[in-house]
Amino acid sequence: RHRIDIEPRGARRDLLRAGLGLGLMAGLGACQLPGSRPPPREFRLTPKTTFDKLPSVDWSLAIGRPEASPAIDTTRIALVRSGVEIEYYADARWVDRPSAMLQPILVQSFRNSGAIAVVGGDRAGFRPDFVLNTDLVAFYARQEEGSQPEVRVDIASSLIQMPRRDAAGATEIGRTVQATGSDLIAIAAAFDDALGKVVKRVVEWTLATGQQAYTS
Repeated sequence: RHRIDIEPRGARRDLLRAGLGLGLMAGLGACQLPGSRPPPREFRLTPKTTFDKLPSVDWSLAIGRPEASPAIDTTRIALVRSGVEIEYYADARWVDRPSAMLQPILVQSFRNSGAIAVVGGDRAGFRPDFVLNTDLVAFYARQEEGSQPEVRVDIASSLIQMPRRDAAGATEIGRTVQATGSDLIAIAAAFDDALGKVVKRVVEWTLATGQQAYTS
């Protein structure tokens, strides 16, 4: 390790060394320090963009803030190897907690369906005809010895009709998708695929259930 002498020897040398110090600090900020680990890779999830043809509805919908267990509602990517133990992939994380990502994904997926004109989060500032509440029941990868990892996503949903807060319906939808490989990109893609399949069914169920309650 090199030792840099910073003993001042005159104003001119002080200025030169001050500039050198700033240069070193900038270099350290841009480079990885010896022995330090690289930053974790970050992954995101995407809204559903393709749907079968759906009937249009005239009512409005607010998406409540999803609930989730603390074990899976973390930026760490959960891995289950046995029925009672949860691990997390090293050097990888979600860009946000799954429950925080789910709300805008649901909102955008409903918009992408083209079946409903007014939909937003529960703080969007409008009075909705229905509120969709969701609970992220399962959101993890699982892997048995000698097998490829698979991803499980499970969402429980309840639809509330406003303003009397009548229960219009409730359901739980889950999907399991096998990853194409054991690398992080394949596993993250399996999460996105499984979530997309579940979100598609949640959108379809919500529109059908809400329409039935709205017209009855």
